[in-house]
Amino acid sequence: MQRLDRLLIVALGCAVAAPALSAPAPAPAQAGQARADAAPETQLCLENRALRAKELSATHGYYVRTSQGWWRNTGPACPAYGPNRALATQSTQNRQCRGDVVNVFDPFSRIQFGGCVLGAWERVSGPPKN
Repeated sequence: MQRLDRLLIVALGCAVAAPALSAPAPAPAQAGQARADAAPETQLCLENRALRAKELSATHGYYVRTSQGWWRNTGPACPAYGPNRALATQSTQNRQCRGDVVNVFDPFSRIQFGGCVLGAWERVSGPPKN
């Protein structure tokens, strides 16, 4: 390869790379603030012993609070969810995972309201205010 050909290849490489190198880097999110284009944090499972509080609503869904904050279950809408209802998971593991079925019941009368399929868990700021 001749010297002129090498110079031409180097010049073309610099011309292609220059716009990418001169583009400003996206600003990092400030502490406690998520970037608008960032995907929400998700998990496939939450440990039962990590659950500190729960909120069930047929319209808003299933929310739990852990030491890491609030999580929303992304499973399909479930009309069995409601306030003052309990969940029983049928799993060999001590956690609630995507695809698990939870049975919804009244903890005092033991009346069964049906089962619901769980989705993945998505971190949220908290359950919606009624």
